[in-house]
Amino acid sequence: MSKKLNTSVGGTPTNTLFNYFSKSPAVDKKKLTPSGKADPETTTEKENLKNVQPKVETPKAVSKPAAKRKLPMSGDEQETNGQHKRKRIIQPESESEEEMEETKSEEDFSEGASDYEPDANEASDDSVSSGEEEVEESSDMDTSVDSPVVKKSRKKAKNVNNNNNNIEPSTKKVKLELTEGSTFQEKLKNLQSNAKKDAAYDDIVTSTSNLDEPVIWPHQKLEFLQPDKIKDKAGRRPDHPDYDGSTLHVPEKFLNSLSPGVRQWWVLKSDNYDCVLFFKVGKFYELYHGDADVGVNELGFTYMRGEFAHSGFPEISFDKMSTILIDRGYKVARVEQTETPDMMTERCKRIKATKFDKVVAREICQITNRGTQVFGSQCQIGPNHQPNYMLALVEQDEGTWSRYGVCFIDTSIGDFHLGEFEDDKNCSRLLTLLSHHMPVLLLNEKSSLSQRSQQIVRTVLGGILREQLPSNGPQGCNAEKTLKLLAERYYAGKADGSDDNWPLVLRTMQSDLDHLGLTPNEDYKLALKALGQCIFFIHKCKLEPKVLPMARYQLYVPPDQLAEEQAAKPKASLRRSHMVLDATTLSNLRIIGEDHSLLSTLDHCCTKFGKRLLHHWLCAPSCDVAVIEERQEAIGELIRMSSELQEMRALLAPMPDFERNLAQIHLFGNKQIKDMNHPDSRAILFEEKLYNKQKLRGFISVLNGFNSLTKLPMIFHQCESALLKRITQLPQSGGTFPDLSKELKYFATAFDHEAAGKTGVIAPQAGMDAEYDSAMDAIEVIEGRLKTYLVEQERHFGCRVIYFGSDKKRYQLEVPETHANKANKSYSLEGQTKGKKPSRRYTTAETRAFLKDMQQAEDTRNMVLKDLARRLFEKFSNHYEQWKQCIDCVANLDVLGSLAEYAGQQMTICVPELVSGAEQPFIQLEEGYHPCVNASTYIPNGLELGTEKEAPLSLLTGPNMGGKSTLMRELGLLVIMAQIGAHIPAASCRLSLVDRIFTRLGAQDDILAGHSTFLVELNETSLILKHATYHSLVLLDELGRGTATYDGTAIAASVVNFLANLKCRTLFSTHYHNLIDFFHNDKRITLGHMACMVENEDNADPTQETVTFLYKYTAGACPKSYGFNAAKLAGMPHGIIKRAYELSKKVEAIALQRKITAKIVAAAAGKEEAKKEKLNVLKDLLQQLKMCHV
Repeated sequence: MSKKLNTSVGGTPTNTLFNYFSKSPAVDKKKLTPSGKADPETTTEKENLKNVQPKVETPKAVSKPAAKRKLPMSGDEQETNGQHKRKRIIQPESESEEEMEETKSEEDFSEGASDYEPDANEASDDSVSSGEEEVEESSDMDTSVDSPVVKKSRKKAKNVNNNNNNIEPSTKKVKLELTEGSTFQEKLKNLQSNAKKDAAYDDIVTSTSNLDEPVIWPHQKLEFLQPDKIKDKAGRRPDHPDYDGSTLHVPEKFLNSLSPGVRQWWVLKSDNYDCVLFFKVGKFYELYHGDADVGVNELGFTYMRGEFAHSGFPEISFDKMSTILIDRGYKVARVEQTETPDMMTERCKRIKATKFDKVVAREICQITNRGTQVFGSQCQIGPNHQPNYMLALVEQDEGTWSRYGVCFIDTSIGDFHLGEFEDDKNCSRLLTLLSHHMPVLLLNEKSSLSQRSQQIVRTVLGGILREQLPSNGPQGCNAEKTLKLLAERYYAGKADGSDDNWPLVLRTMQSDLDHLGLTPNEDYKLALKALGQCIFFIHKCKLEPKVLPMARYQLYVPPDQLAEEQAAKPKASLRRSHMVLDATTLSNLRIIGEDHSLLSTLDHCCTKFGKRLLHHWLCAPSCDVAVIEERQEAIGELIRMSSELQEMRALLAPMPDFERNLAQIHLFGNKQIKDMNHPDSRAILFEEKLYNKQKLRGFISVLNGFNSLTKLPMIFHQCESALLKRITQLPQSGGTFPDLSKELKYFATAFDHEAAGKTGVIAPQAGMDAEYDSAMDAIEVIEGRLKTYLVEQERHFGCRVIYFGSDKKRYQLEVPETHANKANKSYSLEGQTKGKKPSRRYTTAETRAFLKDMQQAEDTRNMVLKDLARRLFEKFSNHYEQWKQCIDCVANLDVLGSLAEYAGQQMTICVPELVSGAEQPFIQLEEGYHPCVNASTYIPNGLELGTEKEAPLSLLTGPNMGGKSTLMRELGLLVIMAQIGAHIPAASCRLSLVDRIFTRLGAQDDILAGHSTFLVELNETSLILKHATYHSLVLLDELGRGTATYDGTAIAASVVNFLANLKCRTLFSTHYHNLIDFFHNDKRITLGHMACMVENEDNADPTQETVTFLYKYTAGACPKSYGFNAAKLAGMPHGIIKRAYELSKKVEAIALQRKITAKIVAAAAGKEEAKKEKLNVLKDLLQQLKMCHV
């Protein structure tokens, strides 16, 4: 029974959500048996007095001494009191608090809302009530069908102890009263006896160890749940290849031994063993057995009193509780009552009912995990703007390469992305897909992935949820089944092929030879199979009619996949519309992520859909100069229009997540939920009035948001840039911003917004809807009959009589106590009040009939109103394209405003100049800053690659910690910023378009994949050598350091030579100074280094050498890497550094001796004119050898 907490006694509750009457779980009877005695502090309602019978007070038994726990009772008492009910005291969280206060707990798996009848020990008088305080008397005495719940007490508590022991228990007062009238010696003896009992009991309570032992619940002892016995529904053990962990075998004998309610729960659990069942009982979601453990451990619930594990929470808290579990990786199944007790009774009359039929029907209405979130009436749209993708992956292993079919969807928005592509042995395209669109849920068939794909699932996707689908049988998916299902349920045209409503993307995946669209194209069989797997899982989660009707299909093409006709284009032309950034590059450059990434640096967006668009821009920068220049011009104008920019940002800041709101409103207006007989269309929600208010308030908020957006054309009416005009001006002014005035005017006048927000009902004007008028007429007729009957009752009693009560207790006749003697046997007493104006309340057969008729009429009216609201939402969704067009324009404006805001905060900023079709790709950067580092502490750098003065490949050397890697990252990030159209932090920048950025930065192994540091380096390098083009930018940092010096040097030299021949822009850093010797005269390569200033160089003591980093890119090679300086900075002992220095000189001397010998031999064999030059080289080498002697 949901009641307000009475905090007048015993303090205030500490749990603001709800407090259960029982604070400790039930324990094994052998250890501790809870007492069935009533709480002496709690007074209860009077039992129902039928036919005005006089009240009989039951004297209180003498209680045991008060303590925190009660003494164990005898076996007989245990059996009797084991059936006692539990109480639940709830502090309401919602505005429906007043309703919850007056409403008794709803039906517990029962055909009637049976009340708890107190036994003799629990009955108590109500002599404490005074003034106008009333005592509600329970009259509902219907018997209840068995349930897995220990039924709730319906008594109204006057005082709640709240487990505070500051108040002296009333039991002690009783004992003292019994001694009155005795002699002094008898009183003293009685007090001493009580003191001994208290001391003995306290000793028992504090010394017993059983209370601290863990509780063993019945479900923990069930044989079919034991690890060595557990099976799926088909009887397969976990080691069976087709074992289905989402189901559970529950023996039929066990099921038949249960009561109907318990059996209903176990049947649902058998089919959804991997779900936490939120099992609706009245106004509460209950968690039983293992699910109760989850509620206690994850949600902080308390076990309720009873023989088995049991916890729960009120319906109004569903959103909060389910969100917590879903975020922690659980799968939640919402089980609703889909019929009332009256409906159950009617059903049982129509069939030959067994005992298991005599329980209200319950059905799973939705199964939710991270990848299947849909924001329905009970769930609010959360603050997270990131999409939650469900990815279905299908693979066709071809040995050294694979062909993948993918389908990834965001169920909260309704976007379906399908694609099919070939991939190399490193799964480069799959990894790029995962880095751009990281899923939260992976679907795949059992044993269908190759070893390399499984490796990615274990590593890259190791932290996400996985669902394994059946690969064969009736539940198996294939392309033909998918097309057939879509044709039957959603895209069924006429037999001759006319009235074709297939989406364009799906039409391209069908064979041209089949006009019915049931035969897949050979190139898209895997993609359609992946789509089928997504639909299968959505259907299993009861989401198909909620998601598929609003599906928008998009073709996914890997960023680096080139059309065959483009491959023949000349070398100087760019072959892509967007730059390719693979998984390695996104990670190495920290382009996306939450902390200190390029995305977090540039993200000043005001809207959630703007943030999603900025993420897309950064993952796929443009390769179209016209698009880039339009954005640059728009950002420049926004910077100049600072007042308009700030006005626009203030306007967008409070906007809701319109994309998800559109999907939610589409769901609210979706007729297919009812047409497809979805369980949600039958669900009985006790807080439906509140949900309707939330729906309409959200809808009104969206309408107000779109009304606010209509100000944008006026704010930017003076803009001049082409892009700003296009996204802010109406079509008549040459823009694409839709004119929403007509639609918004209709919805502004369609209903009373203020009244709808308060009542949760959209009521049409009289004469606007015939069904609504008919329902209102019926209600008026009943109200007239009620007034007539009330006049008759006033004549009968000879006094003023009024109706009392609300909701299901309406139309009680309140009669003053002085005239109540005229009530005969046809009057049932429901309650009475005491005080100055005592009265009694009765119901009669007539009032009960009036109540039933009124409830039916109100249900009819509410159904009409509910459908009116649905039709209104549907009408809104019919204009989806206009709303989406508006959102797209605003998202672009928001991203441009974000980039303008970033530019306005920088000390140095410039507009990069991009060139298309240059003969030789180039970059000219002057005084560039790393965009994610504080500019006040950063030393800017510039460089040139591919210009007339400099070769496209720079061999970069310099001291350890000199800034080589930072320069590479800076260059890569500035190029990305330039190609999304942003202004960049640099004095100036000019470059030709980059089609792809490759990176090989840092050194780390991949233990989970079984890859050593060197193999990781070579995998990344191999990708570069295979896919780099003339227009690529390659950033290679210290290749070859993971292996022997000679091997590493040889591999590095070979890669440098390959990239020099390719003539792509490259920064190649190295500490292999032999490379400098190999390429110092090569015209294809320019030498550069990070400058430093050295003091005490070539000193016999290396610890005295001081290196000052200048962090500036400078032409030429650096002679040394100054590794001993890094060792000194790391704090290595000076003795070790000196010893290492000596060994270094010895090794260097040996190498120089070999080199000198080789030069002498070469000079002797050469021509005379070359000997002089070679001898000069020998002098330099001999000088270096002399310096090696330490």
